[in-house]
Amino acid sequence: MQIHETLAGVIHVAEASIIGARAEQIADRICSRMREYCISIRPTQSEMRLIFDDAHAIIRRADKSLIIRLEAADLAMFCGVQMILQMAILDIVSPSHETLVWRAPALFDVHEGSRR
Repeated sequence: MQIHETLAGVIHVAEASIIGARAEQIADRICSRMREYCISIRPTQSEMRLIFDDAHAIIRRADKSLIIRLEAADLAMFCGVQMILQMAILDIVSPSHETLVWRAPALFDVHEGSRR
């Protein structure tokens, strides 16, 4: 987990990668399992955004993988959403076919809009 300072205050951020050939199917199944926990799910061409009270998760498809970015305004919300995401993912992902890795994201300079 990483903590970023933004105009809206401190946010807690982590990213997970799911590496495997079934990225599209896994993304759809994660969203279907998370529906009961989310306020809404907003799909676009390149990503799906899962909206919670004070948090959101962004699922982006990449070449044979998914990138899931979790951001939350407070630590309790961050830990809660991360836990239900983790449970949904582990219920879907087959250890012999995919790999799940959580990490702190690359630093992002909010004021300059570029990665460090």
